[in-house]
Amino acid sequence: MRASDCAERGFTLIEMLVALSIFAVIAGIGVGLLRASVDTQGAVQDRLGAMSAVNRLRAIMANDLAQAALRPGRGPDGNPVPAFRGDAQSFAFVHRGRTTLAGGEDSAVQRVVYRLIDKEWRRATASHADGAAVGEGDALLRGVSAAQLRYRDATGVWRDSWSSDAEQRLPVAVEVVLTRDQRAPLALMFQTGPTLLPPLSLAPRP
Repeated sequence: MRASDCAERGFTLIEMLVALSIFAVIAGIGVGLLRASVDTQGAVQDRLGAMSAVNRLRAIMANDLAQAALRPGRGPDGNPVPAFRGDAQSFAFVHRGRTTLAGGEDSAVQRVVYRLIDKEWRRATASHADGAAVGEGDALLRGVSAAQLRYRDATGVWRDSWSSDAEQRLPVAVEVVLTRDQRAPLALMFQTGPTLLPPLSLAPRP
């Protein structure tokens, strides 16, 4: 058979079906790899977002509790409110971290409340430590089904509740365990108030 006859004959039906089958297999593998890549990228983005939310939560709570002040206040009804009050699911305290233009010691303090509302761990503040109501606040972490808090005293004993009314002191540390949907529980521990450094002792010069 001449070469020109083979060129004019083209592909047979069987050859065409084989070529299409090979192309379909290669296309299927490519689509699978692309889907796996997209799914992996989405999972990585979700993981990074969750880690960022946890880091932000940790930083905000650590900053607030590090500035906790032993300063009682008054609620909107005028009744006394302890400087720190907490139970197994929420806690409220006064801290000295607010920056104001008015100046003065009282203008720089405010009441902060952490609590679980509608599966959201929220941080709410009052504009002043005395006479101001606390709003709903902002969600720091979503998908939280339960919260369990404990408070450590100076002797190392953990308590399920705390009130500085009678003892007039702050807890040494606060432990927060948040149960999250489809994720491992998040356990956090924070020290309250500024860390007091021991006094320096200068050795005499020889």
